[in-house]
Amino acid sequence: MATTDKKKDACKIRPVYVIVGVGVFAVFLGYISVAPPTDLPVWPLYTLNAKVWQSFEYWSQHVKPYHIRIMTTALQHIESRALYILCYLNIPDIIHEAKEPLSCEEIKMSADKLGYDALSLPYLCRILHAAAHFDFLQEVSDEKYALTPLSEYLVSSHPKSLKNYVKLYSGDEALVISTALSRSIFSGQSGFKETYRQDLLDYLKVDPSLQEIYDNGEADTSRLVAPAIIADYPPFGTCKHICDIGGGLGTFLYAVLDYYSFGIKGTNFDLPDVIKSANEYMKFYGAANKITMVAGNFTKEIPKFSCDCYVLKDIVENWSDEDAATILTKLNSSIPRASRVVVIERILHTGSYSEERFKSLIDLTMMSFHPSHSRLRSEEELLFLMEQTGFQASRSYSTRGGYSIIEAVPS
Repeated sequence: MATTDKKKDACKIRPVYVIVGVGVFAVFLGYISVAPPTDLPVWPLYTLNAKVWQSFEYWSQHVKPYHIRIMTTALQHIESRALYILCYLNIPDIIHEAKEPLSCEEIKMSADKLGYDALSLPYLCRILHAAAHFDFLQEVSDEKYALTPLSEYLVSSHPKSLKNYVKLYSGDEALVISTALSRSIFSGQSGFKETYRQDLLDYLKVDPSLQEIYDNGEADTSRLVAPAIIADYPPFGTCKHICDIGGGLGTFLYAVLDYYSFGIKGTNFDLPDVIKSANEYMKFYGAANKITMVAGNFTKEIPKFSCDCYVLKDIVENWSDEDAATILTKLNSSIPRASRVVVIERILHTGSYSEERFKSLIDLTMMSFHPSHSRLRSEEELLFLMEQTGFQASRSYSTRGGYSIIEAVPS
């Protein structure tokens, strides 16, 4: 009898095996079902992958002993700093250009040639060793280091490089600003304002080096998420003239126009210093004549451009309800009645478990960096804000890049 029960148990399919099997199959399908124009998995497989990985991530988080989870979280800023040091010293670029694994000594010699202060070899070797355990590097034979698929995204020439993003949010300024959150919880002011006694945008006017880091970091993000947004919002193809309000260096607008072979006109509107950098940025990429650059301040006045499509990407979330309402009201009064507004933001409670975790990090980052009372909003909060400023939402879209899109028209 006992033998029979053991045979029955042996024949049972354990749930964990089913989950693992489905996960492996989903990832396999995701890799073989890539849509060539955008390098994105088709929607059904994207959704399946998201749900499977959501289960894996939730499971992996909750099987760790509680004390390990707490201790790991408490030390994550150290991991972030290791990531920053790799980017600051251009180590991924050094290994990439060498086209072969390098030893700690060889990396130090290359870094010294770039003009850095003399590096401590023992400390550098320890950081490289730790980076290998964080999957930022791969430690191969003879104590040499190679890039991983993860660190490929830290190479300057990578089409989806996040090197500048890391320098912005893991750099020395970021560490000081995030530390100020412990004061922000009492004052209600951003970590940046607690540190520098003024909001980010005001401070950038007097610190060109930080302005450059900020613009390039934001450009990294736009370059990364643009393919998913463009693919999942086909109405861009029906536009004749797109105006990107607060478009930074023009990275996102350029991606849209390039996707449609520049059959659409484009205007980028931002602060004078940003537009100056945007012109240089576009010259560097050989696109100086592709976008019309206009300098101004959308918190004060938005010119009448006569565009039929106005983009607000990562704009509304960067302002308090009162300031966001002011910006939307100014936009409403300056655009043609037949035009549409495309609001592109990370919206709360619309994604998977991992996406919502990331949005929580973004929201706390906004508490640190951006003007006081800026925040991510739910779809209901965003729709209410737009309705109060004279817009009527006509349609909403989800994207495979963690962003949501709300299309609205003047009411």
